[in-house]
Amino acid sequence: MSEARSIQQTAIDRLNDSAWEQRYSNTLQAFESAQLSRKMANDAAYATGAFYAGLNVSVCGFLLGRNEETMLPDLRSAVNHFELKADGIGLTRALNGLGNVYDSYGQYEKGLAVCIQGLAVARRINYTEGIADNLSTTGNIYSRLSDYSHALEAYQESLHIRETMHEGKAAASSLNLIARTYTSMGDFENGLRYYQRSIRLREELNDLGALPWNYLGLAALYEKKQEPEMALVYYSKSRTLNQQSKDKRLDLHCLIGIGRYRLLIRDTAKGLAELGEALNIALQLNAQPLLYEVHLLLAQMSELEEKTTQALIHYKKYHEVKEAVLNQEAGNRLKNQQITFAVERSEQEAEIHRLRNVELKSAHDAIAEKNKDITSSISYAQRIQQAILQKTGMLQEWIPASFILFKPKDIVSGDFYWLGWGGASTRLLSSEGVVQHENKSLPCPRILIAAADCTGHGVPGAFMSLLGVEKLNEALAFSPDTCEILSKLNKSIRKALRQTGEEGQSRDGMDIALISLNTGPDLQNGLPDPVILEYAGANRPLWILRKAAPEMEEIKATKMAIGGFTEDEQQFVKHEVTLFKGDRIYIFSDGYADQFGASGKKLKTSKFRELLIESRSLPMEDQQQYLDTFITNWRGAAEQTDDVLVIGVEV
Repeated sequence: MSEARSIQQTAIDRLNDSAWEQRYSNTLQAFESAQLSRKMANDAAYATGAFYAGLNVSVCGFLLGRNEETMLPDLRSAVNHFELKADGIGLTRALNGLGNVYDSYGQYEKGLAVCIQGLAVARRINYTEGIADNLSTTGNIYSRLSDYSHALEAYQESLHIRETMHEGKAAASSLNLIARTYTSMGDFENGLRYYQRSIRLREELNDLGALPWNYLGLAALYEKKQEPEMALVYYSKSRTLNQQSKDKRLDLHCLIGIGRYRLLIRDTAKGLAELGEALNIALQLNAQPLLYEVHLLLAQMSELEEKTTQALIHYKKYHEVKEAVLNQEAGNRLKNQQITFAVERSEQEAEIHRLRNVELKSAHDAIAEKNKDITSSISYAQRIQQAILQKTGMLQEWIPASFILFKPKDIVSGDFYWLGWGGASTRLLSSEGVVQHENKSLPCPRILIAAADCTGHGVPGAFMSLLGVEKLNEALAFSPDTCEILSKLNKSIRKALRQTGEEGQSRDGMDIALISLNTGPDLQNGLPDPVILEYAGANRPLWILRKAAPEMEEIKATKMAIGGFTEDEQQFVKHEVTLFKGDRIYIFSDGYADQFGASGKKLKTSKFRELLIESRSLPMEDQQQYLDTFITNWRGAAEQTDDVLVIGVEV
């Protein structure tokens, strides 16, 4: 090696060492130094220097909340390099960094595995800093899994090492984490004792920038002890001390805690003002788990003030945001990190990223506890929705060779089906399946069937589905013609939601396929042969599987939705088709084809079509069971991603 190259590599090593030492005390400076070091190492073709620099960039970027997609690949590459070079220190650091990222993304099993591996390497080479760091991260993951005994064991060992090494700031962080763990266990006496130890140590070290997090922890402790006045004291104290560092994340936690107190004492005037401030901060930080708690508190406050409209708006936003967060967590896929939480920027906090995870999990658990009453209300809403929708078996009572496969993603559904009758005397089917006529002797020559997919699913979608059923009923009373029904439905939805096209208005609506079959004067003897089918659709097609044809025939919908951006005078094309005995027709939402399997792949429309063709020899009832069983097996352990609705009829 030339002398010049040796000098250059030494400079890169020193820059890397400096970045690592400053990662907590001056994170941004360390991040910039690591980026410079990586460029220098790449230019000099110095692989080890480049991997240490990349490791530092990832660790500092994580502490700064910059969870880029390159972070995990960079850390994995560093692990591979340091393993190959038998570099124990680099390997220990990279494994701990990887464990923290997995922990942040909710992949606790992977996080625990790499931290245990990092701990073993650190112990083998007697790298005490690495032992303490991996123990602390391991404790975080155990705590997240509610395995508090193992969490305390890891934290206590990490604390002992840090005290022995005279790492006062890191030791204060360990004390704070131990206090939080005892608080989570309901051991408030020990929780209080360790918080006080952490506070004393930080005051001795003049580490005042980290004290607001201690006071936030004490506020949570007193709130759990059901001492709300003391909780308010520490929430307020934390906010006051935070005025210097102006950590918005901390301020948001405090405002939410104070909001819960205002709700408890019914002080809606101050509560709504403070929660309005919390809402602005949550939106700025894109802190989704905290955002939906703010919406829940605002909804409850609005209810106390009898502001029904505002309460409904906030309840809807609460469910929308919560649903998005839980879907991302349940999917457990690393690229869905749109809810990466903003920086907890206390420059002196040696464990700031670990504190962030603990605090957010604590907030999430508190929200989950409050959700019990909401879930109960939604379950009651399900009974209302089921009462308004006709029974799924009712179609079979009138057309035996038919089925409705209806699988809501959540308790209530944004997909809905609808049945009606039209002709000489246009009336609806009641929820019990009885034909409602003014003159019961009049024939009902046509049966109408719709499959609709509203904006959203869960509670927001269910609101739309109930509105859709009501407006379809009104439209059928106006005309039995499929295209006229959709035109009338579009106008009614836009009017009900006050959709004039202005900025900021609701764009909610629905896609729908609507068919009408001539039934003859006596449906009890089966459908006539041939059957004249009329179809009109808004973004949802009609599929026809002819008895003698090998492929599926598709009739495309008008490429416009009901409501939303659609104009009032939008017309929907009507198609007339002649069907013969043995022909099958299908209308459906996009939910079946959009389900993700255990492999992470989407089923897709082409596969859904193949399934219908493959199972064409089955009776319709058995085909329904076949579709249901297939999609359940396809998903495996993956969560259902959307409502499912498939309607099939054989002539």
